[in-house]
Amino acid sequence: MEKIKKTQEKSKRADLQGLRGLAIILVLLMHFNPKSCRLAFVGVDIFFVLSGYLMTKILLGKTFSLSSIWIFYCRRFKRIVPLYLVVILITYIYGYFYVLSSDRKQILEDLAWVCTYSTNLQPIFQKLGYWEQLSTYRFFVHTWSLGVELQYYVIAPLIMGIASYCNHGARLLLFFSLGAASISFQLSAAPNLSYGLLLSRIWQFVCGSIAYEMEMKVLPSQSEKCCCFSDEEQLTTPGRSRERIISPKLVSDTAARTSATLMAAIIIFLKANVFLLTNRFIIYCGDISYVLYLVHWPVIVAVRYCSDSQMLSTAGILIALYLSLTISVAMHHTFENYFLNCTMLPSLICVIICYACIFSSRLIYLQAPQLKITTSFKSKIEYAIEFNIKESYYYTYNIPCDKDNDTQFYTGYKDFPTYRCVAKGNGSVNILLMGDSVARRAYSLLHNILQGRYLKFRLFSRPQCPLLWCSKSMSSVMRKVVQHEKPDILLYMHRSYSSFNAPIKDLQRDSIYKHFQSNIDFMSNLSRHIVIDIPYCISKWHGIGAILARKLQLGLLPGDEFVTTWQQCDKQIHNQKLRLGSLKCDNCIMNDVNEALFKNVMEMSYTFCKKLVNLGSRSNQAYTNS
Repeated sequence: MEKIKKTQEKSKRADLQGLRGLAIILVLLMHFNPKSCRLAFVGVDIFFVLSGYLMTKILLGKTFSLSSIWIFYCRRFKRIVPLYLVVILITYIYGYFYVLSSDRKQILEDLAWVCTYSTNLQPIFQKLGYWEQLSTYRFFVHTWSLGVELQYYVIAPLIMGIASYCNHGARLLLFFSLGAASISFQLSAAPNLSYGLLLSRIWQFVCGSIAYEMEMKVLPSQSEKCCCFSDEEQLTTPGRSRERIISPKLVSDTAARTSATLMAAIIIFLKANVFLLTNRFIIYCGDISYVLYLVHWPVIVAVRYCSDSQMLSTAGILIALYLSLTISVAMHHTFENYFLNCTMLPSLICVIICYACIFSSRLIYLQAPQLKITTSFKSKIEYAIEFNIKESYYYTYNIPCDKDNDTQFYTGYKDFPTYRCVAKGNGSVNILLMGDSVARRAYSLLHNILQGRYLKFRLFSRPQCPLLWCSKSMSSVMRKVVQHEKPDILLYMHRSYSSFNAPIKDLQRDSIYKHFQSNIDFMSNLSRHIVIDIPYCISKWHGIGAILARKLQLGLLPGDEFVTTWQQCDKQIHNQKLRLGSLKCDNCIMNDVNEALFKNVMEMSYTFCKKLVNLGSRSNQAYTNS
């Protein structure tokens, strides 16, 4: 085995290994900082050129036969599949212990594509582009390029089989024809369709084939001397290019991709044995590039998930880089080298075990702790995690009421039907809840509190449209609803709007206040009681429920980072509170939740209950359970 390893090392071209190493560095740059290093994506294009070159050399470098095809597939299988599935399985297990049950659904959904090596097709069916996926917490986005590669393996023997019967000129004509058809499709198809589709990438593989064919024709003696590869030569180093990282504003994606592909083919043909590509560091990066490519993206997503950030901070980049390199080096010298040098049987056993572990555990993968309060600390944490998940998703999106056809009939208003509904109870009070999206979020909570003690409990809301300050047409619709319903209790709430907090020079002449007063005068004559919620302070933590649940899942107890001070709150709502509090209305009740939040807590409000570590938040509106 040691002799085989030394033979392989001698047979590898240093410049190609260096090209892989430089390419994987660009992969890391692009994924660590996609905004600044966006054009580093061309490394994937270089990777395809390298693969095309090496596949052509392996299949056409010897007598082409069924036996050579079988040997080619066996070696490619050992090289790619076991390590690929080991990393997938480790990521899958990590997700079970450290990813919220609600977010594991995405992992299971992605696994169906990952395990069939078709991740490159997933965005086409989900209508989600590659760049949009990079900003999500999806652990397997990067496997799309391996899907393209493996799909090309299926047709590569057919192409090379035809080429084996052709002379030099006919081979070049075949490769150029395939390349022209492929690049024409890529340029004409929609970006989301063409980015990961094999048909739009064939031209890059055949650029590598052309480089090999030209090398054999133009430099036969030098090729024999410098370019003797073993069949174990790495094909699957998912590198990116050594293309200059230029601002996308100056160079288009198409221009960058085309130039990088052509330059890669030219450099491979010329055997550019320059120090940049042949120094020991770059060559070692090339040696570990495949496992580093597999590992780095799940690590990046895990770090982003833990820090609840779409972009990595400087500290996050350093942590992710350290973990990626450490894990990759360890796996390269253990798993990767073992699979490269072992027989077919251990690789098959590994693949079977990985598939068995993944598919046998799918039913329990989404199971979450039951929502029960117990005395043990562990159970309380599990309760808090599940509570926060339910608070983040359930109350916002599942409203316990029926479709409201009545208001649509007598107002003619048809927009945003999910923001209107009605529930019937066993009481005698007619309750109407109006406002913007905050009112919709609050409906479920109020519904649970009231427990059916009403005749009707109706929701009539519209996003981004507070009842007291809306367009004339919408104000007219809302007035019709109040006039028709004549509620016993009119509940009104809206979020904090910066325009409502504008400076007040003279309250009696203030246009916002006068508009508020006009609407209140109309509604107070038609309602027995009006309860107006003073807008809540907006926490900087958006989706606080999911954030807290993630921290608890990772064993990190939330602390003062989730505190909002009274000064911060007052700055947001002082003038709108003054406008609402000054309204002249005998049957109005002002409900100031902020006062309750900040009272007797040293003028600070937590967005969670410290005693139970439970969330009391709806979206980014701050509440507590204390």
